[in-house]
Amino acid sequence: MIFSNRNTRRSLLIEVNPYQTLAAVIDRPDTGPEVIESAVEFDAGDDTGLRQWIDENFDSQKSWVPVLGGFVPPESLLQRESIQARRLAEPEYLPEFVREQYRIENPADWKFTALSPLEGAQVSPDGMARPALLCGVSRTDVHRIQQHLLDHRLLPYRLELSLLPLLGAISDYKTRHNDKRAAVVVVIEQEHTTAYILGKEGVHTPGPVRHGFSSIVQAACKEFNLRDAAEVRDRLHHADDELLLRAGKFVRAIGRDLKPLVDSYEMTTGQPVGEIYCAYLPAALAWITEPLAQVVGRAPFSIDCPAWLPTVNVQVGEGVATLGQHWLGALSLVADLPGPKPAKDPKDADTYQGPWHLDRRLTAELPSDNLVRSRFMANAITATLAACALIIGCWQLYLNNSLVTEISYWNQRILDHQRQADELKALTRTLGDQTAKLDQAYGLMAAPYVLSDLVMAFGRTRPDRMNIESLNGFAGGVVVRGTLRSPSEQATQLLRAYVESLRRDPEFAALFGTIALTSLERLEGDLGMRFEVACKLKEAKP
Repeated sequence: MIFSNRNTRRSLLIEVNPYQTLAAVIDRPDTGPEVIESAVEFDAGDDTGLRQWIDENFDSQKSWVPVLGGFVPPESLLQRESIQARRLAEPEYLPEFVREQYRIENPADWKFTALSPLEGAQVSPDGMARPALLCGVSRTDVHRIQQHLLDHRLLPYRLELSLLPLLGAISDYKTRHNDKRAAVVVVIEQEHTTAYILGKEGVHTPGPVRHGFSSIVQAACKEFNLRDAAEVRDRLHHADDELLLRAGKFVRAIGRDLKPLVDSYEMTTGQPVGEIYCAYLPAALAWITEPLAQVVGRAPFSIDCPAWLPTVNVQVGEGVATLGQHWLGALSLVADLPGPKPAKDPKDADTYQGPWHLDRRLTAELPSDNLVRSRFMANAITATLAACALIIGCWQLYLNNSLVTEISYWNQRILDHQRQADELKALTRTLGDQTAKLDQAYGLMAAPYVLSDLVMAFGRTRPDRMNIESLNGFAGGVVVRGTLRSPSEQATQLLRAYVESLRRDPEFAALFGTIALTSLERLEGDLGMRFEVACKLKEAKP
């Protein structure tokens, strides 16, 4: 394994997330804690600034800088599922499982691992059926970030999904402080938001939220009567008192979708949810957490990093400014989290590195050990290379002059075909919408129940003044929507009692594994509540 020993002392810690790149120089001694010597933040895509900083902090004559990295891929799988642990010994078990459950077309192109949702340890094939946290990432995304690091002469000796150690760090902090309440970790991306609930039984994955940071931008545009999204984004990054007073309106869309997920978890598990943590938001956007927590009816999560870091074998060096909570994901990459350690010679040593730590590198695509430990050639060869570079530069100048005309020609061709490209994009979106409707229809056709009988069953125990407006089937179950004409508090109690009666119904218990109240919305004038009940089949069909 490349950089498998701790003698690689001065290294780079880096996290690439949707908002920025966090980098730190770390000292990794043979004994004692990891030491953060310096830390810096770059805007997303600021490769020039990152490269300059690397050259200033690491010997530019060295061929490679050893790196411990974390990243947030555009597409990944992190879901709690019940699996047959004994089948983990079968190489095709997890790929086929996720193919059926999540419709991943090419699971062979992904890297999958099953972890304990409570301890973050790798699940062993001991023959037991148990809940597991399925962790998967596309090899294409790993290749992209890995190549990006190599282009900056950064050689990873560990490359992780940043979210995993972040969840482990928050869980560890709450355990050390004897906090019995569950916590919600929220990842706000551009078009959607994903929530993870850390409870007494580990990580739960309630489902995605359909709004993301773009909904905050849209709400701010409307509130300030502005059309320039770039101007609004800049104002969101420089929040003033006026903006903070209206902040609740900007996060309302996310909060309204998130609250039913949290309420459903509390109702299902009986465990209260106390706090919300918004991951990866830079310091300039940290204000989002408080109004979002207020909309959901919870408190913002706060961690005392200076007090917690020594407990996980990490030390911040003298002269390093206090690292804000947005650094928690990056710091957790070097945190020695408690739990089962990997075997001395594990079969998949390049995957499981300890509790909540999975190495996702494509080791076959990395330079060899000899190249890693080498330096650039001596001064004579350097001079020769410089002369070659000068000759190549002159030749390149000549080529540039001859290629300008051709580049202009092709740019014009691109503009000429832009209209056709826009039409193709519109047709593609239409095709996607129609495909989704077909999938839903096929799910109804394959469902192991008669829809008319199910409608009658839903109506047996419904309260008075309840109207069932729609019943939609999908491959994994059904969603019931309707209204209950009663005061909101009474309506809420009646709806929860109605859901509980469905769970006790033998017919429903035999058919559905999960029955949850997923949405509650007060009607105008407090005339009642609009509700949504989701029923997931015990054996969902693809």
